[in-house]
Amino acid sequence: MKIFAAESLGQIGGTGLGPFSNLGSAGAATNAFTKVVSGIIGVITIAASIWFMFQLLVGGLNWLSSGGEKAKLTEARDRITNAFVGLIIVVAAWGIIALTGQFLGGFDILNPESLLGKIRF
Repeated sequence: MKIFAAESLGQIGGTGLGPFSNLGSAGAATNAFTKVVSGIIGVITIAASIWFMFQLLVGGLNWLSSGGEKAKLTEARDRITNAFVGLIIVVAAWGIIALTGQFLGGFDILNPESLLGKIRF
């Protein structure tokens, strides 16, 4: 009687869909995966920074063009406050993730290659 886990699945990284198909070896698949994850983290961080700058500029322009109206001034101040709160949340999340990685074994969660190196199959 054969158990599914006892069957040989062959080489990891064979034919398939997406960016990890036809890579040839498990090391190449791991390197491709870490590059994709690192790229996603970088894009999200850059997008958050750009969004913060955009909201700060729009809030500043609304403040300047409010003309002393209380409602417009309050809306502009709230937009600027929310932009700073969002930036603080992104930076705090980055720090918490890094700190969690250090507490859970000294590996860098923000660097997926070091994490995957410890979870070899």
